[in-house]
Amino acid sequence: MSQDIIIKIIFSLLLVPGVFMVVIPIMPAISYMLLITLIFGIIDHFQTLTAGNFLILIAIWTLSILIDHLSGILGAKYGGASRKGMICGFIGLIVGFLMFPPFGGFLGLFAGVLTAEILNNRSQKEALTAAGASLFGSILGVAVNTILAVIFLILFVAFMMW
Repeated sequence: MSQDIIIKIIFSLLLVPGVFMVVIPIMPAISYMLLITLIFGIIDHFQTLTAGNFLILIAIWTLSILIDHLSGILGAKYGGASRKGMICGFIGLIVGFLMFPPFGGFLGLFAGVLTAEILNNRSQKEALTAAGASLFGSILGVAVNTILAVIFLILFVAFMMW
């Protein structure tokens, strides 16, 4: 087996953890995958992975970043959360992740939005709706990012074969 093929296999395998990192909130999964791809491109002098291929992967990364930052907030907004609720949800996401990794972020997000909405004198039903919608938005965002990570991996391997 040639050294070129071995390097391609190694870098393809290095991308696999990125697909699994997507399900852990706050983990830079697709950023990790893009970094691995960039390192491969530099080593390969962008001969196998062309600049055009790399731009396609950057587009996937950009979409992933937008989804990461907007899914929970959009869910909260759709559920009627206040600005204070969305800010507290984001803080709860970080604190929850730090206290109970890897999935405590979801619980923290829910608790942050719920607490802020109750303190804003919202009814229990309104607060639960806003908190539940933020949680649903985040889970939906993780699902979409998982699909994007798989597409990223498949495209990287496809680019290596062409």
